[in-house]
Amino acid sequence: MYMVDCKAKILDFNLIIDDQGYNIDYSNSIIPYSSTKCALALDTFDGSGFGPQWILGDPFIRQFCNIYDVGNKRMGFAKSLQPFKE
Repeated sequence: MYMVDCKAKILDFNLIIDDQGYNIDYSNSIIPYSSTKCALALDTFDGSGFGPQWILGDPFIRQFCNIYDVGNKRMGFAKSLQPFKE
């Protein structure tokens, strides 16, 4: 687990899936741990020889909802309606 100062502003995380860009706001990437320290909600993942792999966990699903179209065997993402944070 990576720890950061809770007052630190880290950069937004930009992700591209199938030519579509998804911006993960920095505020969704940090989790309060104590009054001064926060955990960074990003971590490494060993792809076991299959190239880079990511688990799109909490930071991603805070901002994007998963949409499943089982009949057409596809999935997509829609922007969540989370309240705006400054």
